[in-house]
Amino acid sequence: MIRILALSVLIACASLGCATEDNAASSATTAQRLNPEEVPAELRHLVPLAQRWGIGDDVERNAKVESSTPAEREELRTAITPVQSRITTWLDSFGQGAMTNEAAAFMYMQLALEELPADGSR
Repeated sequence: MIRILALSVLIACASLGCATEDNAASSATTAQRLNPEEVPAELRHLVPLAQRWGIGDDVERNAKVESSTPAEREELRTAITPVQSRITTWLDSFGQGAMTNEAAAFMYMQLALEELPADGSR
């Protein structure tokens, strides 16, 4: 019985988020405001999407993907697919050096795109 309760708590924390320092920091990261000036001009129109989808935490990003509507998923696909190679070129320009927060958000947004269901379903 205790094992079932503990497992239920862990599942709830993973899907809803728990009030821990690590999770609070992660949640703050997902809600960060990005500086468009740090993004190549031809990609700046994607900053609002990167702010919503550029979630570094795998569990939180997966929860966003799972809870997204078909319209939200299509918006991401439509916006990112035509410029996917340009985003990758920009990210590759950082080499082994540290990425900016903006670049990291774009990288995580690309991961979210890859994690979307192929058929558009949940």
